[in-house]
Amino acid sequence: MRQNSKQWLGFSFGLLFLIFFGTGSFLSLQAERSTQTVFAKERDKQGDLLFQKAKEFLEDRNHYQSVETCKSFLILYPGHPKTREVRKTLSANYRMTGDILALAENELKIYKEYPNTEEGLESYLISGKAYVRMGREDKAYQIFQDIIKNTYSSKIAQEAELELTQMEILGESKNK
Repeated sequence: MRQNSKQWLGFSFGLLFLIFFGTGSFLSLQAERSTQTVFAKERDKQGDLLFQKAKEFLEDRNHYQSVETCKSFLILYPGHPKTREVRKTLSANYRMTGDILALAENELKIYKEYPNTEEGLESYLISGKAYVRMGREDKAYQIFQDIIKNTYSSKIAQEAELELTQMEILGESKNK
């Protein structure tokens, strides 16, 4: 009988030990998840503040600072919910400064990040237009053809067809 009570006491002690420390690990796991959530929210807030600063620089026509702030944002906060908006702000800066190559490359990045969205397709079209402005008709032609063949958006496909037609007309007038 004594042996059974010792076994029962050992079992009870082991069970209490598991419950006590098991609950502690569960609580620490919850605390860790809570901490991660807090850090993620704080990180997003910091990214929002940096984006706001970039927009303010753009409004103040301080394009160099705005570009640098946008680039910093993209490095520091990959996967942030406002990444697309930051890229659009970056494009606006490049448009204002006349940096057509940077505009084309940035718009291509937007398209690569969001290929199945209307905004992504529009960025692809903008990059094609930028390549036309740089005189790289071969690259622009490829982009416009790709849009026409593979786009579900009839509006953007029509714009691409219009750009191709204009390129052909200008090409014919150059050859005369």
